[in-house]
Order: sequence, then C-alpha cells, then structure tokens
Amino acid sequence: MAGDSWSKQDFNLRRMGSRMLKAARFDGDTFRELRDDPSGTAQSLSLVAIVGLCYGAGLGLFGFFIAGISVLETLTITLIGLLAAILIALVWSATSLLIVTKLFRRRIGYWGFARPFFFSWTPGLLFILMSGPIPIVFEITRATSTVWISIASVFAVKNAAGISTQQSMLTFIASTVSLIFVGTAILSFIQFLIIR
Repeated sequence: MAGDSWSKQDFNLRRMGSRMLKAARFDGDTFRELRDDPSGTAQSLSLVAIVGLCYGAGLGLFGFFIAGISVLETLTITLIGLLAAILIALVWSATSLLIVTKLFRRRIGYWGFARPFFFSWTPGLLFILMSGPIPIVFEITRATSTVWISIASVFAVKNAAGISTQQSMLTFIASTVSLIFVGTAILSFIQFLIIR
C-alpha cells in the first residue's frame, strides 16, 4: 500500500463500530462496501489487532486466575495473541484469496478481499470474556466466538468475491485444512530441530 493511501484512511470510530455490528450480523452490503472502500484498510487491520489482544488477554487472564501464572506471563500471552492474530489473518486471507482467484476465477485485489475478511473477525471481541475464572464460560466463549467468526468469514468471502455460499464454504474448508496442514508441518519441523 502506498504512503499516500494511508493519508486517506478512515479513522472514524463510530463508522468502524457500525461496520463491526453489521459484519457480525452477516450484512452482505457492508462486506461489499468494505471491498470497495480502500479507506477502510486501517480499520480492518486495527480490528484484527484488537481481536488478537482480546484473545491473548482472555487466555492470559484465565491462566492468571486459574493457574496462577505471573503478570509478566499474562502480558506475554496477550502479546503473542496479538502477533498470532495478525499473522493468521494475513496468511488465512491470502490463502482464501488464492483459492477464490485460481479455483473460481474471480478478479479481486488483496485488500479488497482482506477488508471484509478481517471485519468478519468482529465476534472475536467476545474472546475477552474468556478471562473469567470459570472454565465452562471459557470454553463456551471460545467455541461460540470461533464458530461465529467462521460463519461470518464465509459470508464475507461470498459477498466480497461474488461467489455462491457453497463456493465460499469450500474456500473456508480448503483454506482452513491447508493452514492446519502447513502449521502442523512447521511445528513438526521445529520439534525435529529441537530434539535433534
């Protein structure tokens, strides 16, 4: 993204909040608006970072209350959640875009695809509720938020790329399986290096 594009970014929090609510309700018009609005790139990246912080903080605080981990460990887990969310969002969106452009022959740029995809992560704000010291609340919150994000991402890809719901579900499944496979391979390689 060129430096000039950053000067045209929309930093209106009220508009971002409105888009988040609509994305969480699977609003197709909002996903298409995000696809066509380059000024929403900073909002979408900010949202991914906030969701990562919510997940990391929820997980870290749960560990703090239940397992008695230190404040430093809690902050470390929060930071790891932030960095992991950004990395996962970038790789997952790129993988999904590759499937959409190569398999379904759609023409769409990365940011036009990524903005709606990133906004589909809005339900991830609920991850902060994992921080309570009640294990069942932790599990229900994590499961509910993850499923909600998954469904929202299917609708985001469908509306951003102009494909059918079935094609969008196939994209979700294929990109998720690919990421799990690659992640497992990388972890196995790291373990091999450590053991060796």
